[in-house]
Formats: sequence, structure tokens, C-alpha cells
Amino acid sequence: MDEPDDPETRPDETEVDPGDFPDELTRESEDSVHHSIKIESMTAMVLRMGVSDKIKLALIGNKEARGLLIKESNRVVVKNVLENPRLTDDEVIAYAGNKNLSSEVPRIISGKKQFLKSYKIRCALVRNPKTPVPAVIKLIPTLTEQELKDLARSTAVAGIVKTTARRLLTQRGKH
Repeated sequence: MDEPDDPETRPDETEVDPGDFPDELTRESEDSVHHSIKIESMTAMVLRMGVSDKIKLALIGNKEARGLLIKESNRVVVKNVLENPRLTDDEVIAYAGNKNLSSEVPRIISGKKQFLKSYKIRCALVRNPKTPVPAVIKLIPTLTEQELKDLARSTAVAGIVKTTARRLLTQRGKH
């Protein structure tokens, strides 16, 4: 159920060259000595970029760059962050569960089959109130009984999620 590749959502057909960006935006780094200084300078660099550069960086950027770009209001930038080949499941879990991100993030994640293979991502999406209700309804049957019990008791999820979880528990004979 991936979205078709729309020409307006993809950067130019040209190859994206990591050399176009500073190393701290594209190279994964474990060095945390100057981490906070690096993040501040990275934030300033990203703020100065145009949309086309942000789209390109979203496809090749490191974890810190992806973390900054996922917060963008431009849906094309967000979509390209989620298509970055170096994106990890842990990052996707964090993005799927983050209620402060744009509603575009859980919508895109819930529409990609490769993300839905992970149980933790599905749980994070179901618990995020910004995830579209039809996507949540499709995901709830894939959850364990314990997760359904937690959802049925939760005050942080939408009413339809709670009632669907209760209904499934009743059908499974576990309520």
C-alpha cells in the first residue's frame, strides 16, 4: 500500500552526492565529546537550507540530521526522511510514538509494509492519537492479548481504539 512515486515528492532524478553536505550531516558518528555543540551547529545549518537541500539531506543524512528533518512541516522532507536507507527500527519506533511530530509521520509509517513488520512499531502507531483511525483499526488485530488489555484500560487512546480492543478481547474470550 505504498504511495506511488509522485514526481513532486521525489528530489531531482540526479544522483544525490553526499559531498554536497558537511560530513557531520551525512556521516554516522559515535563520538559524543562535542555532541551538544555539533547539534546546535547542525540545527543552524539545516535552518539555513532551502527545501531542495533538505529533501536531498533527508535521503542521505545521519541520525542527527534525520532527527532534525523529521520535525519539518514540509511533508516531502518528512517522506524522504522515512525513505532514508540508513533509518533504523529504533528511530521509526520513536517517530511512530512521538505525539509532537506532524500527523504526516504516523500516516506515512502506517502506509509502509516494511515498517509494519515490526511489532513495536505497530504498538507505537496504535498508541499515537495522530495515527489515522482506519490504520489503527487494521493494526489492532495484530496485537497480543496483553497489549489489547492495556489499550482497553488506557485513557491516552481514542475511544474507538478502546472499544475495538475490548471487542477483540471479547471475541478471543480473554476479557
